[in-house]
Amino acid sequence: MEGSERKKVVVPQFLKTLTREIIVPVFLALIVIQYVIQAFQIPSGSMEDTLKTGDFLLGLKFTYGSPIPFTNQKFPGYALPKAGDVVIFRYPGEPEYPDNNPGRYTHLFNALMLGNYYWDHEPEEGQPHIVHYADGPKDYIKRCVAVSGDTVQVYKGRLSINGVRQESLPGRGKYTAQYRTRSPRDERGPFVVPSVGDVFVVDSLSLEQLWWLRSIVLQENPNSTVTFEMSLIHNGKEDNNYEFENYRIPVENDRAFSINAMLERNRIVLQQRLRQGDTITGNMPFAFFREYAKVGFLPVLDPHAKGGLTRSVSYMGFDGSQLQDVEDNVKYLNKVALEDSTTDSTLQKDTFEIRRRLLVDGKPIESYTVQTPVFFMMGDNRDNSADSRYWGFVTLRNVRAKAFVIYFSFENDDQKFSLGNPLTWWRLPLRIRYSRIGKIIHMIEK
Repeated sequence: MEGSERKKVVVPQFLKTLTREIIVPVFLALIVIQYVIQAFQIPSGSMEDTLKTGDFLLGLKFTYGSPIPFTNQKFPGYALPKAGDVVIFRYPGEPEYPDNNPGRYTHLFNALMLGNYYWDHEPEEGQPHIVHYADGPKDYIKRCVAVSGDTVQVYKGRLSINGVRQESLPGRGKYTAQYRTRSPRDERGPFVVPSVGDVFVVDSLSLEQLWWLRSIVLQENPNSTVTFEMSLIHNGKEDNNYEFENYRIPVENDRAFSINAMLERNRIVLQQRLRQGDTITGNMPFAFFREYAKVGFLPVLDPHAKGGLTRSVSYMGFDGSQLQDVEDNVKYLNKVALEDSTTDSTLQKDTFEIRRRLLVDGKPIESYTVQTPVFFMMGDNRDNSADSRYWGFVTLRNVRAKAFVIYFSFENDDQKFSLGNPLTWWRLPLRIRYSRIGKIIHMIEK
């Protein structure tokens, strides 16, 4: 009799303790993570010296609008990003879903430090249904330097907004380049950041401008498949297998992918180190750029890998400046053909043209109307930042949080501390940047 009474008392007491100590705190923590804050680690030096590699931040989600669970929508925020804000956002240069195919994949859950997991409804033979997207979709952190309606120009590395040259850098930003080139880092614009209601006509845009528009369409239509198609017209006929004999690529940071492809394809052995501002030439097929532009990103891992409990995917962005090179090389071909036909009237003049299409869910569109506010982001470390100068605009939907406070900071540039090596743990207290803990982001100034 006493034992049964004890069980009646113990069980409710256990459930009460479990609810108070575990269930309620976990539930409240999930609400905070979903609606209030986002933890973020600085992975690179693009915001130095305002933010340093190894800084751990908290960002406020509700400032710009918290996400609505199980949807691609957001609750209204109480403010929009403005020039000067340090913003955490989803990088627009890689797919939000594996292979950029929301119809094939269903998002299962975000395992925080382990990344995102998806269910593949149509796996290839021998592949598992579960897909692990460990490093994406990536979150970036930059400073908003311009908003919808602002006119932006970068000249010799210096930023101008609405015709006013920004003589000083925000925060503790810096310039490090010793010389300037025609790269996106140093030369951009002038151009106007799009506003809600602006209409863009596909045929009126350069390839790079259309690539930037493609990014906006993707961000604003996350459940749609957006495809960029271009075709080479040679003497009035489609010739997508055409091979450029002297394709020219300027040596810039954002051209690394096409430069490496050219060196490998032409078996070029460099006798000296390439410098930014140089130009390399060689044979390149038009189809190479056509196919990667159509996909819109570069798979880092083999998409046909078989076996295992999960299939891992990883991607890197394909910068639109490489499409500008295609357009420039076609213009050069037309120029040479014109000069040759002028010199020798017996020669038939070759003509080249690039036709382009933007398709949404397989249907070509002639124009597109911007639906949400748009922002232009740059790193405070102006000469060492992959930012909007390279990959274009960030829409409100991709904005995640406003950077708020540094809650921890750890210096490990030499990689002498390793969590997996207990023999290095003694270094941890010596690597903590105690003076940075608790710093409010917008108060970090020169």
